[in-house]
Amino acid sequence: MLIPAARARWFPPLLVVAVGLLRWIAGVRLGFRPFDDSFISFRYAENLASGLGFVYNPGEHVLGTTTPLWTMVLASMRLAHVPLETGSLVFSLGADAVTAILLCVLVTSLGYPAKVAAAAAITFLCSFDYLSLARSGMEVSLFVGLVIATLAALSARRARLAGLLAGLCCLTRPEGAILAGVVVLHCWRYSNKAPKRGLSTVLIMIAVVGAWLWYAQSTFGSPVPQSVVAKAATRSDPSLAAFSWTNLALFFLKGQYGDDIFTRTYLQLTPIMTMLALIGAFSVTAGSRAGEPAVDRATLLLLFPVVFIGALGLAGAFTFFPWYYGPIYPFLSILAIVGIWELVRRRGAPVAKWAVPLATIVLVAAQVSAAILVKMPAARSYWVEGYMKVASVIPKEPPVTVAAFEIGTVGWVASTATIVDLVGLVTPDAVGADPIAYLQRRQPDYLVLRTDDAEGFLERSRRGPWFANHYALVAANPDPYVPREFRTYRRVAPTQ
Repeated sequence: MLIPAARARWFPPLLVVAVGLLRWIAGVRLGFRPFDDSFISFRYAENLASGLGFVYNPGEHVLGTTTPLWTMVLASMRLAHVPLETGSLVFSLGADAVTAILLCVLVTSLGYPAKVAAAAAITFLCSFDYLSLARSGMEVSLFVGLVIATLAALSARRARLAGLLAGLCCLTRPEGAILAGVVVLHCWRYSNKAPKRGLSTVLIMIAVVGAWLWYAQSTFGSPVPQSVVAKAATRSDPSLAAFSWTNLALFFLKGQYGDDIFTRTYLQLTPIMTMLALIGAFSVTAGSRAGEPAVDRATLLLLFPVVFIGALGLAGAFTFFPWYYGPIYPFLSILAIVGIWELVRRRGAPVAKWAVPLATIVLVAAQVSAAILVKMPAARSYWVEGYMKVASVIPKEPPVTVAAFEIGTVGWVASTATIVDLVGLVTPDAVGADPIAYLQRRQPDYLVLRTDDAEGFLERSRRGPWFANHYALVAANPDPYVPREFRTYRRVAPTQ
């Protein structure tokens, strides 16, 4: 039988492992729930694993993804004959469990008690919105895991490992550059103690990122993803800046942008989490100014999330996409629990002993209640299914050309087709082009669209005879939840 001291030491991390396992089981049972964009990486991975190269359309060398490392992970799954839907779900849920353990390592390395570390990890694991992101097939779990792993390595003074992880993080999302800056700052701060270690850490990051930049430049002609170019072109709308900052403000008040399963609700106690996190952030900066603990808490707990949130706000249109909010969750969980700890640790022993676990139970119960009462009942998206049904009429043979405003699901279902992206994520010359004029020039065999997304296009197409003379509706699938249709048009011989 374990003595009380040993039991107290091992119980918090074992509890985190148990919650991580239960969450993994729950996530698998709930199943894969993709975004349309999930299938962009899937198609790149499928082509890569099939020997066609890092391409979306065979023979067209366009970098239309911002997550090359995740694409390579998915390609390795296909080489192992693992279906991407299943593989991405299992991998992401497992990555989140590992992230929670690394979060414990990070928090304890910064001088906080084990129960604070365990409470932060459990709060992170039980965030239902983050679980929904992990089920999507996107790179969120890999990216967040690499962020926390890098910071944990820095807190353990394993700078070279941190440099390697930060380099991989840059290949998972461009925002990894923020983490690389944290690593450089940390190495500079301690350069007088180990100058060679700091230099080698930076060189490791440069080698990892530089290898990909060289490949991207030589293969695609530019290391800048075409998807970034296409999305940046949408920022001409001045209202997007206000929209972006409003979304971020609402994230900290009522939950993240996204509707459907991400329906905002105060049941999550997000305002309380935010208030506690602000208290935690203040205590972190105050402790840092006082010089305790030895490792700078402010650098490792505040710098990345603060810069990331600022960059997300300045990115304008990027707050449209739910997966961009993923990296905020672990830091919100850490700082909220630290805030609770700082509020009670100077009070009486019974209060300090029970406040953190009781508060964690309340926060977890709030997440479960929000999931059962609000989010899961509101999860009635037909987005992916609607596209799958109308895209299924497109023949696999002979190969055809398909134009679409949203290429994820369409490109995945029409797997042998050449996809013409009217937004420009994988079709560079379509960026900023008039869709009707572009269709007249390219004349694709099929056109797939969603009526609410292509409302302006459809309105303009009715003003002149060209579209009606050249394209006929061959499939229409109404959304049972939203007043819109998913449609497929086929090019026909023009009428006289």
